[in-house]
Amino acid sequence: MFGKKKSSSNGGSAKAKGKKKSGSYLDASKKKRQKYLIIIIPIIAAVIAILAISATRYSSEINKFGTVGSAHEHAAFIINVNGTPIDFSQPQYQVKSRLIHVEGGDGFTLHRHTDKVPFGEFLRSENMNLEDSCFSIIDGTTNQQTQQQAQQQEYCSNGTEKLRAFVDGKELQSPSSLGDYILNDNDRILLIYGNQTADQLTQALNDLQKVPIIKT
Repeated sequence: MFGKKKSSSNGGSAKAKGKKKSGSYLDASKKKRQKYLIIIIPIIAAVIAILAISATRYSSEINKFGTVGSAHEHAAFIINVNGTPIDFSQPQYQVKSRLIHVEGGDGFTLHRHTDKVPFGEFLRSENMNLEDSCFSIIDGTTNQQTQQQAQQQEYCSNGTEKLRAFVDGKELQSPSSLGDYILNDNDRILLIYGNQTADQLTQALNDLQKVPIIKT
């Protein structure tokens, strides 16, 4: 009888230890989950906030310039700086905005996909700007510490060089007004900077006329 009681006592002790061990494990797991939640919840909240801000900005952009798909117009364009056209067929210039862009490896046809988006929005998407009598390009470069830096190249009308803008062969009184221009189908746009002679300017306009307008 004493043997049985001893056995019963040992069994009860083992069960108590098992319960204690199991409880400790559950407590540890609960604390671990709480610790993860403390880390994960702020991250999820931050991601949601970023998505909300991005959606708001995107929505305001669409509302400002119209709904994507409300238009699909095509125009030929050339931006010529000191006798050299910018090659927009390069990958870094392709489809930088859903609203107005070059695409398909072509660098001469501008596609307008909303009814209110101006030429200046295309420039902005390409890190370029047209203001007053200046055309500017912002290049991202990397220094020795691998930090991104922005370098702006400005081409402004002065006593020697001049910035000029043409739409369908007609010169705009102010080149900066091209930034607000909403292109029409089959337009031909030339933005040119330098000290071109009359013959060189005529040649640049003729070159623009030869550019095929690719409609896709």
